Order: sequence, then structure tokens, then C-alpha cells
Amino acid sequence: MDCDSRKNDSCPSEVLPDSPDQWPPLVELLRRGTLLRKATSWGNTDTYVLHTCSGTEYLLKTFARQPFLIRVLLGRISIRNEYNTLKFLENKGFRHAPKAITLLNSGSLLMEYISGASKLMKNEKYNETGRPSPIFFQQLISLTRELHKMGVSHGDFRRANILRLPGDVPVLIDWATAMIQSPENKKFSLRRPFFNIVRKSDLYSLASITESYYPDLLDGELHQYLVKQPWFLRVGRFLRQKFYRQFIKQLTCRKRHSTDES
Repeated sequence: MDCDSRKNDSCPSEVLPDSPDQWPPLVELLRRGTLLRKATSWGNTDTYVLHTCSGTEYLLKTFARQPFLIRVLLGRISIRNEYNTLKFLENKGFRHAPKAITLLNSGSLLMEYISGASKLMKNEKYNETGRPSPIFFQQLISLTRELHKMGVSHGDFRRANILRLPGDVPVLIDWATAMIQSPENKKFSLRRPFFNIVRKSDLYSLASITESYYPDLLDGELHQYLVKQPWFLRVGRFLRQKFYRQFIKQLTCRKRHSTDES
């Protein structure tokens, strides 16, 4: 007897059948899932962990609880872009990103759940035995350059989007703002300037993060990004700190709080 045909007393109602084809509608999935991270702004998804009867776990990212216009104007584009990027990376054999399973709808993405991983913390929060080794950051530098050679830039390269697997293996998550720049793309020449901006943003963040742990690992190229930060990064950080964080996120949090209370 397979797991999907077991009796309810041996497979709790909160647990899903093994095959996603037999899953209930999205509303029921959210009820059964474990909320891993609640969206903190209109540009973020709610993230759930889904559990199946055989013990397999999936990650679900969804804009389902966001306002309608956000789902239509931002959610669909964001989710589709992350799905396409992860499929592209999987086809290229890139092993430092989760695998995309399927799109449950235009605003919901089902992904591989990477168990046993922890988010990269600030250097001062680690003790001497728990700190990532230089090998971890050497791999991080190598895989970032590998991405760029493949024609992929991450677009949101920051500490919170770097996971650390046992054995000091890095994994990058949250690919919603990634860009793929390949000759097969019909918009190759038009996208190139934007791709270069995002690529430089990746490298600046990579240099900044690595320098906070092991400054000696920076080569000439990465060190140069710290010496002279690109102008578009300075403008972007200013807008994020002065506008995005202080207005949009507060407005969104108040709206979500009032919705939860009702």
C-alpha cells in the first residue's frame, strides 16, 4: 500500500500525499503548511514548509496573501523569473541553488526544501568553532564567478540569502530578481547594461561579506569594489534606507497587522 492510500490515523490530516498532483487547492496547502517566514513587504512572499506522508519536505513561496494589484503587477513576474532562473541553473548543472519543482499558480512556486542548512550570520555572532571556514568563502567566490560566466546574476546578493550546509557548502536562495544574460535571449544586447549593473552589485556584496570574515581572501578585483563603490549602489542603498524601509515596509506591516486582527 502506498502512502497516499493509507488511513488517516497513520497519515495525519496536516500531512500531504507524496505526489503534488494529488494535493488540495492552495488555500488548503497554506492551512496544512508550516509558516517559515511571513512577508515583511509587498515585494516579499509568504514562505511555507510543506510535509508529505513519506517525510519529504517542500518549500512554498506565495503571493496569495498580498493585495490583488501586487499579485498581478509584481508577484507573477517575480515568481516566474525565479522559476525560470532555477530551471536554467539546474539544466546547467549548478548545484548551489535549490531546485524549482513547479508553479502551483501564477503567484506560487513550489521548490526543493534544503534541510540542515543555516543562514549565514554576522561574523561577531559566531564563536571560534562555529565560524565558517575560509573554504566556505572560497567556494562562495568561485560559485559567484561561475554564475556570471554562465550569464546569470543574482540581484539580491546579501547575507540573508546565503545558506550554509554541513561541511561548509554555500547555497544561494531567493532568485526572484536574478537576470539571465545569454546570446540565445532575443533581448541580449538591450539587457546587457542592466546585467552588468546587477553583476557588479553581486561582486560588491560578495567582497563586503567576505571581507568581514577573511579580508585576505579578497583578490584585486574584489578589493577594488570596496575601495570604490559603484555610484548606482550608493543611490540604491540611499533609496532603500530613506524610502523603502521607513515608508513602504512600515505601511505594509501595519496593513498586514490590521488584516490579521480582523
